[in-house]
Amino acid sequence: MTRSKTIKIRLTEAEHRRLKALAGKQGVSALLRTRALGPDRRERKLELLGLLTELARVRNLMACVAKNSVRRPPADQVLIVAQLVTVERELIKLRPG
Repeated sequence: MTRSKTIKIRLTEAEHRRLKALAGKQGVSALLRTRALGPDRRERKLELLGLLTELARVRNLMACVAKNSVRRPPADQVLIVAQLVTVERELIKLRPG
């Protein structure tokens, strides 16, 4: 999507500084666009994809720990399995569609 329209507004120096400080790295245009129109669906999808990827990594690490937990006390084994189930449930909630 190409953004081709421009909106101009007048600000005092103080308002401009405050707006730039609020915007931070994302920039004033992105801040105003997000505040006025809500989050961009593409950005939200990328954010969710990143979260899903991180949770999948956690699941894989937990699976490795669980696989090697045979040398651990039974209580630790139960805790590891419970955590794996929790991570798996979160992954299922985040899957698209």
